[in-house]
Amino acid sequence: MYNPFSLKTSIRKRLTYYICIIVLFVVIAFGYAAYFTIETQSATTTQNRLSALTAQISSMFEQFGAIAVQRVKQTGSNTAVQSFLRSGGKDSMNQALQLLTAAETDTLEPVLELYNINGKRMLSTDSSGALNPNADLLTTAEMRTDHVGKLYRLNERIYYPIIAAVVNHNIALGYIVAWRQLISSPQEIASFSKLIGQNGGFNIGSDDGSLWTDGLKLISAPPINIKNLQKIVTYTAPSGNAVVASAKTVPGTRWLILITLSKAVVSKTANDFLLFITIAGIILLITGIVSAWLISRYFITPLQQLTAAAQGMAKGNYAPITVAHKDEIGMLANAFNSMACEVQQAHIALEEKVKERTRELQLTNEDLESFSYSVSHDLRAPLRKTNNYIQLLCNRIIKDDTEITKYLNAIQRNTTGMEQLIDDIFNLARIGNTPLVLQETDMNALVRTVVDEYSSDNDMVEVQIEPLHKVTCDTRLIRQVWINLFSNAIKFSQHAARPCIDISSYKNGNYITYSIKDNGVGFNAEYSEKLFSPFQRLHSKKEFEGTGVGLTIVKRIIEKHNGNVWAESEPGLGAAFYFSLPQL
Repeated sequence: MYNPFSLKTSIRKRLTYYICIIVLFVVIAFGYAAYFTIETQSATTTQNRLSALTAQISSMFEQFGAIAVQRVKQTGSNTAVQSFLRSGGKDSMNQALQLLTAAETDTLEPVLELYNINGKRMLSTDSSGALNPNADLLTTAEMRTDHVGKLYRLNERIYYPIIAAVVNHNIALGYIVAWRQLISSPQEIASFSKLIGQNGGFNIGSDDGSLWTDGLKLISAPPINIKNLQKIVTYTAPSGNAVVASAKTVPGTRWLILITLSKAVVSKTANDFLLFITIAGIILLITGIVSAWLISRYFITPLQQLTAAAQGMAKGNYAPITVAHKDEIGMLANAFNSMACEVQQAHIALEEKVKERTRELQLTNEDLESFSYSVSHDLRAPLRKTNNYIQLLCNRIIKDDTEITKYLNAIQRNTTGMEQLIDDIFNLARIGNTPLVLQETDMNALVRTVVDEYSSDNDMVEVQIEPLHKVTCDTRLIRQVWINLFSNAIKFSQHAARPCIDISSYKNGNYITYSIKDNGVGFNAEYSEKLFSPFQRLHSKKEFEGTGVGLTIVKRIIEKHNGNVWAESEPGLGAAFYFSLPQL
């Protein structure tokens, strides 16, 4: 996954990313803080405005209610009305009805009613059926004070009662109720909304939340808490527009006034500022990208020249670079040119030294090889002569003289071991100077040849060879590896009741691993690394013969092939030797 801030990404790209992120962070942080401040101030201003509007309109409706109640109370002060209520509806009934009918025409109340002190309706002008004559809508508790009652839905119209007590000499005789229809024209509503401003509106409802109207029709109850009218609420109006609203009780009435302001209009200032900040942020971001590119070009171009020059220096090109900067980058370029000149001179001197050391090393290797050959030849000659003389002595001495025969055999074994040791040391020294001759090798055929050759004198040894993988290697050297490992397996398993040797191979990634396992005496795995060091033995010569160089030769050959060799074992449980060769 691409990581723009990874150290693998070029400095030019990372610098651009960093500057853009810083600019973006500053714009977002400043814009958010400013927008939040403006939004908060706008909300505070809106709340104050809503509170002021609801207070003003509530006061206006309070005055309207007080005037309406006073007018109805004045009607109730007539003697005919008082006489009717005092007599329990027996006296002055016609006079009271005429008075109520006349008041109905004068005050535009469609229905006026008289109730006794117990709240029972005694007289009504509802001859047109505007109200249900069989329903007592008002309770006694509701008529105990002079006020404008809550809204009622009657015959698909909205009515509200204006209630006033009928009193004579501070004695309550009953109540007079004027029912008035709540009706407004669209022009009046529009004018009122315009007066509120900010696409404002108002609703009227009962204080128990049972009925709400916008002045023209019934509406669903707004989501306000009638027990906590101090809280400003935001909701979606029936028109589908979000509004901010505040409600207030109208004193002297059972009405609630709800004033709404358009959320879009209220938030316009903050939204306009947010738009401005967004546009300004985009401009600043583009400016930051361009600036970052120019800055990176100013600094990165000479750095790229230095990088190219350094890469060229690694390839042997010491040409100086030219940078127009006179600042720190120019100083860096001058220092680089000086370093390149010094490195070139040092490289020339080093090449001369390497050539001289190579010539000396070649001469030393030639002398060492000649010396090794001479030593090997000079040591082998007397050893062969010694063996020959011992053989002649063995042929001439008396066969019954076992003691002399024993001594001669011991001398012969030691000279033979010395000769083998000389051959091993010479082979070990020659491996490092022998170039590899790589070719595809059929390991099955190679191993079978070694097994047949070195197990011919050991009929008791059981050898199991699994199919072996082919590999590209130096066949002659790898044959020596198999000879040494197989000889060791035979030697160290010779005391087993039934010697058994298993040879197999498997793939391990880009390597092929070969193994040879025996059921011989084994060894302590803690000392397995010592096996591959020259002249290191884990068993004495009395137990098992050997020069201590065979496994060292194996390790040198495998390492020359860029492979690995290791061993695993436990005392008495046999040993397993592994070597891996790369697949070329």
